[in-house]
Amino acid sequence: MGVRMIKHYYTYADLTELLACSKRTLERKIPQMKIQKRYFGGGSPRFLVLDVHAYLIFNKTFKECTLLEKREVRDLLNEL
Repeated sequence: MGVRMIKHYYTYADLTELLACSKRTLERKIPQMKIQKRYFGGGSPRFLVLDVHAYLIFNKTFKECTLLEKREVRDLLNEL
């Protein structure tokens, strides 16, 4: 029985794989998607998993979602 690691942030590589697009396309579309970049220790940007999936499902950030929508996003991520 292996330990399942839950990701909290995506990198550009994770997002290009998830969205099936190039990094260049992703860099161009991130501002329109309202997904906030976060930097830790001056490294490359990270993107909150909750924001990415909330945008894909409801076309809004996780913070803008209702409680029911937030629960749906969390349930989806728990199933992955």
